[in-house]
Amino acid sequence: MRTEDKMINGSSSPVVRIAVLGSYQVGKSALTVRYLTKRFIGEYRSDTDMLYKCQLQVEGSPLPVEIMDAAPPNYASSNVHMHWAEAFVIVYSVCDRESFRNAGEILETVCSQRSSAPVLLLGNKNDLHHLREVEEVEARSLALSHAARFSEVSAAESCKDVTESLDSFLREIKISRCQSSSPRQRKLSVSRMLGSLIGRHSPPPAPITELIILDKHDDRAKLMKSSRQL
Repeated sequence: MRTEDKMINGSSSPVVRIAVLGSYQVGKSALTVRYLTKRFIGEYRSDTDMLYKCQLQVEGSPLPVEIMDAAPPNYASSNVHMHWAEAFVIVYSVCDRESFRNAGEILETVCSQRSSAPVLLLGNKNDLHHLREVEEVEARSLALSHAARFSEVSAAESCKDVTESLDSFLREIKISRCQSSSPRQRKLSVSRMLGSLIGRHSPPPAPITELIILDKHDDRAKLMKSSRQL
């Protein structure tokens, strides 16, 4: 772990890096901003990666977090996100079967390249009942077959479900870290992951979140725009 990763905003915890992956128009950016700021914004630019830096409270302890809202489409052809992230959130729209198919391909790629990484398969837009094309049981089965966590939410309708899903996922990442540092390292079982859905909710994150827009065509290393405050 690099030294600069260990001390951010006064925290001694290593930075948690999460990549949010999925097709266009599934609501990845809306979900990320909803979680970090509690606000819903429907329109975003989708041709660049967005990197959010913040410090959240997980089980009473401060935890520095970086969330990469990754621009589609072809994650499989690039190892940038796979090597950068510690954990992955794979988003699809319950109203778009093609986005679910694409999420399945991304899930396969993540599991083959990063088999021990925590993964959350997240179905968005579950408030649009009359437009549903993907049933919950089908998506849950896909997640379980890859030992991934699963949730269905609506970024537009409910901040509560989004917060609970991602708070719980951060707790899983923290547990995974503890196990990785243990002499008896082992992967979380499906039953353990489902059990970790029940637990204390983190206090609301700080309202100020740093946003950095990264150049998609320069290996995410060149800043196209100076950071700003949401």
